[in-house]
Amino acid sequence: MNMPTTEISKFLDKLIRPIFDKHARSIIIIDGVDLIQRLEAYTTNGYLKPKTSLCKYVDDFFFMPNDSLESIDQMLDEANNFHPNIKLVRQIGRSVPFRDVFLHNSNGALKTSVYHKEVAEPYVVPFESDHPDHVFRNTVDTAIMRAARCSTTFSQFEDEIRPMKLMFLYNGYSPIHIDWRLTTLFSKHLQNNFILTMLNSSDEFGYLRHQLLTTSTNTEYDKATDN
Repeated sequence: MNMPTTEISKFLDKLIRPIFDKHARSIIIIDGVDLIQRLEAYTTNGYLKPKTSLCKYVDDFFFMPNDSLESIDQMLDEANNFHPNIKLVRQIGRSVPFRDVFLHNSNGALKTSVYHKEVAEPYVVPFESDHPDHVFRNTVDTAIMRAARCSTTFSQFEDEIRPMKLMFLYNGYSPIHIDWRLTTLFSKHLQNNFILTMLNSSDEFGYLRHQLLTTSTNTEYDKATDN
């Protein structure tokens, strides 16, 4: 929109944005990868306890309270009663979904997996659609990397890959194309540290997942804030 104040707004954003980023970055969750990184560090430092609750409300806020569940419920009830149009839908427990990750506190150990919304259909860009080849490659690669990043264990990853393959087959992707993208990803990240560039063990998966998780999320954040 070319409004008279557009340029003023852009100018102020350039001035204020760095200050906001400096002070607010620590409490902003960029995406599922960023969330997993933060929670794994939280767990490694010994802060995640067997009785720690995971809390999500309005689909945008996630926290792990030190207070009792009763006090959290009371706070959210008071917020809901503040105005008739304010309804903070909450989800509190040992397991909650947030963004595209399903989180579970397993007796003080963090477990994560891909979160699939019940209403979502097994649909991706059809292979026969009129798109450049890189779109189909990126679509498969994104799904594979999401499965690897969100899965805590090798067996979870395998369980996630099976329905993923069926989803792509349903949308016209050939088994050869899917396996090619899997092999390409494994080769890229495993070739320097393992003799075989196929994923066959928990150690290999752990290394692959670490490589994918440590891919800078800040780069995506910088891209978003530059727009």
